[in-house]
Amino acid sequence: MNGYSHVFQPLKLRGMTLKNRILFTPFVPCLVDSEGFPTADMLNFIRMQAQTGAANLIMGSIVDPDRRMCCYADLDFLEDRFVPGLSLAADEAHKYGARISYEVCHSGRGWIPSMGSLALKENGEGGDIPPLESICNQMTREDMDWMKEQFVSSSLRALKAGFDEIFLHVGHNNLLGAFMSPETNHRQDAYGGGLENRLRYPIEVTKAIRTAIGEQIPIEVRVSAQEQTPRGAGMEECMTFLTMVEDQVDMAHFSMGNVFHPDSRVCTSPMYTMEHKQNVKYAHMAKKELNMPVAVVGNIWNLRDAEEILEQGQADVVGFCRSFLADPQMLLKAAAGREKDIRPCLKCMDGCGRIFHGLPARCAVNPELGYETEVRLAQPAKHIYKALVIGGGPAGMQAAQTLRARGHEVTLYEKTGRLGGLLHDAGAVSFKGLMRDYRDYMIRTTFACGAKIVLNTEVTEELVEREAPDAVFVATGSEFLRPPIPGINGAHVHMLQDAESRRGALGKRIVICGGGLSGVETAVDLAREGHEVTVVDQIAREDFCKSLFDFAYEALFHEVEKSGVTLLGSSRILEFAEEGVWIQREGNRELLACEDAVIALGLRSNRNLGDVLYAKEPLQTYLIGDACEVKNIRHATRTAYDAVIAMEAFLL
Repeated sequence: MNGYSHVFQPLKLRGMTLKNRILFTPFVPCLVDSEGFPTADMLNFIRMQAQTGAANLIMGSIVDPDRRMCCYADLDFLEDRFVPGLSLAADEAHKYGARISYEVCHSGRGWIPSMGSLALKENGEGGDIPPLESICNQMTREDMDWMKEQFVSSSLRALKAGFDEIFLHVGHNNLLGAFMSPETNHRQDAYGGGLENRLRYPIEVTKAIRTAIGEQIPIEVRVSAQEQTPRGAGMEECMTFLTMVEDQVDMAHFSMGNVFHPDSRVCTSPMYTMEHKQNVKYAHMAKKELNMPVAVVGNIWNLRDAEEILEQGQADVVGFCRSFLADPQMLLKAAAGREKDIRPCLKCMDGCGRIFHGLPARCAVNPELGYETEVRLAQPAKHIYKALVIGGGPAGMQAAQTLRARGHEVTLYEKTGRLGGLLHDAGAVSFKGLMRDYRDYMIRTTFACGAKIVLNTEVTEELVEREAPDAVFVATGSEFLRPPIPGINGAHVHMLQDAESRRGALGKRIVICGGGLSGVETAVDLAREGHEVTVVDQIAREDFCKSLFDFAYEALFHEVEKSGVTLLGSSRILEFAEEGVWIQREGNRELLACEDAVIALGLRSNRNLGDVLYAKEPLQTYLIGDACEVKNIRHATRTAYDAVIAMEAFLL
């Protein structure tokens, strides 16, 4: 299959055959109703997953009746009344030749403090996550037997509904992982202390599930190769456990991290700043020792990565989630030799990370994610309109592509000589290769979409009048702020985009003025090159990059710490001078000595033309992306996509 011969090899696990070696790994899209029944949106989301061509879809859930909405919108497997709805989910997977698995898990201390019969006293610090002396240490034998029965009974319901596999979660320091981990298991009985004791309860649960489901249904087990905490579980615990259940389990699934530790939870969903293919080395180690297939997940970007992993014998199965969310046709396009048409995932979690706050899944680069019930581009629009797009940044390019996909006539004007807008600067730092891939993808697909592209032309009111479009999409973007601070025009003061792209040499010591995302990312990049970098802003230090999703924030600030960047908040910039940047901090005037200063004080909407056009034709003018409000890529793609849908609704 066009160089993917290993990917498209089938694999038999007991009574189940996988049609290829690709998994759609567990994801809770928050598309069920308030009780846990699948909605039409959820069933269509599962249909989308199955239509990716992945061999197996893994559905997440929680096995505690008192916390059945631990991720706010899990499918519910805890009562027989849910089986009919679950059977519809299984049917959607099977229509397209996919298998479907039930991820059986108890999250242990979890995010929601109500623990029912296992209730803990409130954390003295007032946090949502109870302390390390947690649920696994306080469970009685009666509690453990009851919980084991929840694992078993929910698994049986999944099979009754037509699910094909049980996916047992023993990683990420969830309940079974907490028993395994020396950091969280402080029991003094036969279930604590030495490794054999700490593994006893996870083994009991595994064997109980196997006894209940029989010999034909496969069990796949997820483990954390490294919890990445000071005393957390690692490969020794994983390999000992897997060896002891080899006769019960059919595949070992390697992930990483601890969802309850701020320094390691980012490893469970690795970000763009983190190691590519981070868990492959652990899967490869396991393959050398285990007598079962090994699956791996974690910052594996595309099908070429998967083919190389399989070809080199580092794993038997490869899992994707976010890459499929970004482009559900990733596998199909690769198989057809159309790799350049695959929309890359940014590993930013700006959209998919919403689920951790109980919000339906979205995607920064795929504006249709979560809207599977009404996929707008599946068929041409009823009426064809003439549209004018002003600006070739991310919003303008998305608008042009969406309009053309619906069959409309489109002309896109860009005042510079290239498409891409601020994506060129956003992808300039060395560790944002995925952003550069996305920029190149968007430019390439915009030129190929059938729109008329006019470069080096600034749009005026007169031009719009001559074109006489049915609708105008104003994507004029934003411009960098350059406030009138004394000395800002000095030769040693640079705008952020010039520093990002290394236009001109910079000295050893650099002060970046502005604690937003671009300023902090550039600071890390410069520090990695050997510069001494300080980031200063008048906002509080804890508000730097405040809009980032939690995991992305933690991952970036790990890099800030590792690279030695200094952050100064609550400091007002007074003056730029030859010797450095003068600031006022805690009522005192201080000098931040440096050779060069960088202005990263944010952006403002460039909407003058948009406001004029809107005043004339409000029902035909749509301000999108930064021209509407300065935000991010998800906002750009979403507003562009929605504006096309609105145009079709409002025009007669």
